[in-house]
Amino acid sequence: MMKNKYIIVTLMLAGFHLAAQAQDKKVWASGAARSVFQQNNLSVDGDTITPKRLNSGHTLVDLAINAKPNSQTFLHGKVRIRNDFGGFWGSGVTFDIRQLYVKGLIKNAIRYQLGDINYKLTPYTFYSNNEELSNHQREALNIFRDITRYDMFFTDDNTWRQQGAALDFSLEFDKNAEELNVNVFASRNRASDFNQQSDRIFFGGNVNLVQSKTMTLGANYIDLMDIAGTSRSIRQFHNPVITGTTKFNHSIKGVELQLASESGVSEMYEINNASVPALRDYFYDIDFKGGIKKTNTTFKMNYINVGPQFRSVGAQTKRVNFQGQNRMYTQYGNDQLIRPISSIDLLQDVSLYQLSFNPDLDGYMPSYQNIQPYGKATPNRKGLSFGIEQASKNEAYNIGATYRALSEVVGQGTDDLRTFNQIALNGTMRFNKIMDNYTKPLEVSFAYTQGTTKRTTEFTQADVDLYNSIMDIGAKVGLIKDLDLLFNFRVVSSKGNELMSMRNDFTEVIDFQRFETDLSETMIVLGFRYSFSEKNKLNVVWQKMSWKDTKNANEAYDMSQFAIVYSLMF
Repeated sequence: MMKNKYIIVTLMLAGFHLAAQAQDKKVWASGAARSVFQQNNLSVDGDTITPKRLNSGHTLVDLAINAKPNSQTFLHGKVRIRNDFGGFWGSGVTFDIRQLYVKGLIKNAIRYQLGDINYKLTPYTFYSNNEELSNHQREALNIFRDITRYDMFFTDDNTWRQQGAALDFSLEFDKNAEELNVNVFASRNRASDFNQQSDRIFFGGNVNLVQSKTMTLGANYIDLMDIAGTSRSIRQFHNPVITGTTKFNHSIKGVELQLASESGVSEMYEINNASVPALRDYFYDIDFKGGIKKTNTTFKMNYINVGPQFRSVGAQTKRVNFQGQNRMYTQYGNDQLIRPISSIDLLQDVSLYQLSFNPDLDGYMPSYQNIQPYGKATPNRKGLSFGIEQASKNEAYNIGATYRALSEVVGQGTDDLRTFNQIALNGTMRFNKIMDNYTKPLEVSFAYTQGTTKRTTEFTQADVDLYNSIMDIGAKVGLIKDLDLLFNFRVVSSKGNELMSMRNDFTEVIDFQRFETDLSETMIVLGFRYSFSEKNKLNVVWQKMSWKDTKNANEAYDMSQFAIVYSLMF
């Protein structure tokens, strides 16, 4: 092990030597550095067993070598060196290859990438939906969220990090159409154990025909499948999904109009296994959007219908594994019960997140998200959504509102349908944009979401009545040059009951489990940020969360945290 570490360090030093000596930037260095110290305190009435205070932290450096041996080839390799506080004289140091890929051009026409790739298609085929509560993030909460997303390769454009190959090219036309864009990719999702587990790959691509600025047509295909002959098993899993997309744009008297749609079908089945039922279903999604340039206003309307057996692993796999366990205060109280996942864990516990695709429908937390837990690809949903957004041209403010009215396509356990309603409001006011000669940040932001799930049946034990709400208020105040005060106040409430679907290994509903909650979470975050530059910042943060659920066997608790977070990108 130590020999491998010396080899890695030697290669890194050699690389940096080359970078320092290189001309015309054929070889250069980049990367990131971070240092985090945390002091956590847990308070539970009457608890005499759980440690009241935990200190932890780490320092890490991601060192990357970039090479451009010729005008058509680019190589990137990144090594992570990490030292968790408490490890001395190198005993706590770890070395990992964090990233490795090569990309380039073939004949100045075909682009390729091998190794680590970030990729997405559409919300129904290949798409990484944002984690729960993240749409409510104010800037103070982003300090830890950004660390988690960086470590897990989650991006704002909803791509998935995969290891494989990607290829794309474009064809231009003289008449009848402007261009044809083609993208294909393949990645290894699971390795063979040379016994009963075969190699499993995920592959697909899309074709988009840009007829003009007015019309675009597209087709998408993905499949998660087992490779025959890579193990002793003759069973082969398949989950193909094929969709078609259209987009029409039109401008009339300063109003930009867009009508877009996506529809398709999915299958999930196993070859050479008669005991596994084949699941087949459909979806369609119609989206209308309008923009008024004069007032900088956008309005939206959407209708979806997603069948109950629609399965798309690349779109329905969740970022958060809610069957996982927290690393921080895993057990607490005199009974040492497992501490439930909370807001503070979603912000900073990397162990709860996943990158591998799961053929099963992942579990989720109804208290946080019950309407579309798998994003647009959530099966057994239909209904309308409406939204409006407006922003001032000088960026002084932006506001938005969305309303969703959905229901099930078919009932589960009864012919009666669940109905889902949600209203979401958000806005930001930047006072410094309307104050003359005031250059420091001075802004207030808010976000509020309220949702209900209801079902009334002739059997009261099948009734559903669940209420959720999330409120966030944030502020950013410039104290002196480069020093900002950050504040956030969050309240999460959930009350009522739901019947959670229990599924077999083939994702079929076989039973229901009653879920009851009376959850209350409050979080206060206060931080100071000093910006040495846009890519170099020091944050000092204090936050406190109170958790209580009177319908849960776990005891109520308060958790506070003091942290120092230094970050550098170079």
